[in-house]
Amino acid sequence: MILFGFMNFLAYLAYKEKTVEQQLDRPELPATETKTDVLSFVKLHSTLCFLMTRFHKDQSPQLAQFIVRHIRLVIDHPDVIDSDSARNLYLGLLQQWQYITATLLEQKRILSKDGKTTH
Repeated sequence: MILFGFMNFLAYLAYKEKTVEQQLDRPELPATETKTDVLSFVKLHSTLCFLMTRFHKDQSPQLAQFIVRHIRLVIDHPDVIDSDSARNLYLGLLQQWQYITATLLEQKRILSKDGKTTH
């Protein structure tokens, strides 16, 4: 849980860094944030945190694959694309979850090969 709180904090800092950079790059334009953009990022990030928390209870390869797909959605969000720190954070997370997914799929393959039941 501490990790997820820290990730939320880092995501917030990355978002704020982006808005400050926008103000510095174009001081003649007021910094405007549309609620839709902010909420879409917050929803994506919150859903990702929920999925990773859920994984603690149900460590299935299908859920891990879904988490990987969701991280890709977060990485493609404009707030993440425009922030190097946020992008690096989520790319690292993507790499870790791809490894977890591959490991679980391999375990499932080995278990099904032996005739044992899996998730």
